[in-house]
Amino acid sequence: EITYFLDLNDNEKVLLNQQVSEMVTWHRTAMLSKYSKFLYNIADKLEDEQYSAVEVKKFIDNGRSLINETVTGITPYVSQFLVQHQTLENIKFMENRMLSRRQERIIDLSKAKDMLYEERFERLISNFERFFGDLKDSQKKVLEVYASETLNDSRIRLHNRTLRQKVFIKFLKTKPTEVELTNYLNKLLLEGHMITNPSYETFSEISVKKFHTLLVNLLAKSSIIQRETIITKLRNYAEDFKIVSGEGNTL
Repeated sequence: EITYFLDLNDNEKVLLNQQVSEMVTWHRTAMLSKYSKFLYNIADKLEDEQYSAVEVKKFIDNGRSLINETVTGITPYVSQFLVQHQTLENIKFMENRMLSRRQERIIDLSKAKDMLYEERFERLISNFERFFGDLKDSQKKVLEVYASETLNDSRIRLHNRTLRQKVFIKFLKTKPTEVELTNYLNKLLLEGHMITNPSYETFSEISVKKFHTLLVNLLAKSSIIQRETIITKLRNYAEDFKIVSGEGNTL
């Protein structure tokens, strides 16, 4: 993915591989065990039938906190590499690649609304059945409503990403230091609305509330078998994370 956005020679690719390896090692040792505990906690709550709106909000808040911690842990590695690629040629190459990706996404979103809805609905079913197993008709109706209410969200997110990419390119042209780049990336990725469009914060919070309502409704309509399926799936993932992180028993 990085080599798509940067025009690297063979030596630079070797250095990239080293830095990505360091980043992955950090993520494995610093974050995977936390993800594991996070998933075990949700599984335990579901087993104790604690999945009220209040509990689900705690799940989401804890998940968002882990995402924030992951981002701030990864950005120093990104900055360490990017700071070496601030020539006008490199920046222009990156900008053109961003534009290409944007145009591809615009084409995807230009499909007929009924087609976009059907794709989103089917994707939601697939994602949730991975954890619930087969969904009930009543649960699919909940997903139908959610798919319809959030159909235009992808366009809003694309517009927001476009704004952030543009200000990032503009900032990169100032040739920031590694520390300045890290600080900027953290703010752009976690509080980008403060730099680009303050209204996006409201959209983001509304999106989270809609997702919260969706989870609460799906769990409220879930069967014992479905919850057992979710619990097993979460614990399997949690155990995998624990083992890979080095905390679990290795083979």
